[in-house]
Amino acid sequence: MLDQDKFDECIPGFTKLIDMHPLIIASYIQRGRAHWEMKRWDLAQADFEKALHHDPDTADSKWTMGLMAMQRGEFKRGWELYDERWNSTSFASPRLKTRLPEWRPYRAYQSVLVWCEQGIGDQLLYSSLLKKVKSCTKKVTVMIDVRLMGLLQRANPDIKFIPHSARVNNAEYDSQIALGSIGRPFIETEADIDECTQFKYIRHDTNRGVQIQQELGLTGEEFVIGLSWASTAPRIDKHKSIKLEELIGLWDIPNAKIVSLQYGKPEHEIELFEEKTHQQVWQTTVSNFFDLEGVAATMSLCDVVVSVSNANVHIAGAMGKPTYVLDANKLWYWNQKRGRTSLWYPSVKLFPRDNVKAPWDKQVQELIQEIQDDYFPNS
Repeated sequence: MLDQDKFDECIPGFTKLIDMHPLIIASYIQRGRAHWEMKRWDLAQADFEKALHHDPDTADSKWTMGLMAMQRGEFKRGWELYDERWNSTSFASPRLKTRLPEWRPYRAYQSVLVWCEQGIGDQLLYSSLLKKVKSCTKKVTVMIDVRLMGLLQRANPDIKFIPHSARVNNAEYDSQIALGSIGRPFIETEADIDECTQFKYIRHDTNRGVQIQQELGLTGEEFVIGLSWASTAPRIDKHKSIKLEELIGLWDIPNAKIVSLQYGKPEHEIELFEEKTHQQVWQTTVSNFFDLEGVAATMSLCDVVVSVSNANVHIAGAMGKPTYVLDANKLWYWNQKRGRTSLWYPSVKLFPRDNVKAPWDKQVQELIQEIQDDYFPNS
């Protein structure tokens, strides 16, 4: 039933199973995940705690509890449990094979190899802490997705970025650490996020920006909105996505010119929308999945970016671009915010829905009104 999004419907079955067989750990985990999806975090945490109590060595429970702890701002415990991801059968990202010791700040390490894990969004999120690593270590080399190398290198000339698939000589380094683990020594409270993270830590290629400006025929009179409405993340994409036509109110914003930043979606979806609504979604020749240099250059031309939670939000946030996000409550880091503003990305405003099955209507209305208030207060 969880695979069919019947979260509430499956809970009585799991509860009955737990009553009959209280030592079946999977029942607690699955019921906890159902509660988590419906944003009943206290009940979810109670189930995960019970799973850990019955089986203290289960990596899946520990990793899940780590994500929930960080979502709730309990970072000290969260990071410790988050490290269990490497032992979880559900975690697909490969681990670097190395005998180098794990880097820690202030241990006299001179040269650290930071190796990437997970997807584009995670790599960009944790890259906000690289300057903090550099402040403790003379030489920092980062293995990163090749699509991000130029964007990060321009903004961080004192850090060396190499392809994630590069062959490295361990003799050049005295320590190593996974990119997703560098927050552990620095982020213990939400206040630490402000202190330790960087702002505007990727930089686009200005020449690409000029080319795309000419391609779109921008004159400076338009209010340019970069838009993406879908996620392609495995298993959770449908929870994070929205139908393009549900965003039709964006076209009512004065002088709006909507430019697609969407990746992984067929062109016919835009064609059907345009045919149905008689509104235009502008597209460029940029491959929005493979060419992140082109995506960032396109974003540089936008007044704002509007997106569901996907890689584009991280690119825009790392650039410092004003961004309005429809959040499905799926990812722990979006819960760290001050009002609507993300603590990880101060240019990002979040509009979370009530749970993963709730409609987007209210959030879309609030998002559009926020743009109107921010840019057209007298209209």
